[in-house]
Amino acid sequence: MKRRTNIIAAILHDPKLLVLDEPTAGVDVQSRSMILQFLRDYNKQGVSILYTSHLLEEAQSICEEVVIMDEGKLIVQGQPMALIQQNPACRNLEDVFLHYTGHALRD
Repeated sequence: MKRRTNIIAAILHDPKLLVLDEPTAGVDVQSRSMILQFLRDYNKQGVSILYTSHLLEEAQSICEEVVIMDEGKLIVQGQPMALIQQNPACRNLEDVFLHYTGHALRD
């Protein structure tokens, strides 16, 4: 409920740019689906959305353009499908992320 309330509060003033930091973290499947569909529809109304997420499947499904960052540095940028197609071994954005950043665990 808090996530949905936060999104409602963010759009009350009818912004041209909506900044969201992991809006679906910790929500149930139905709420996640509802939030993502709302964001798709809201974007179609002409609102730009800056969307941060560790869930790359989510980013792949709703973003027109993605930026992959690692340790505060821009690694690669582009349309999700174009980034996937540039790397024959990659099937999705998660594979793209691992391709550019490596598979090693972080401290």
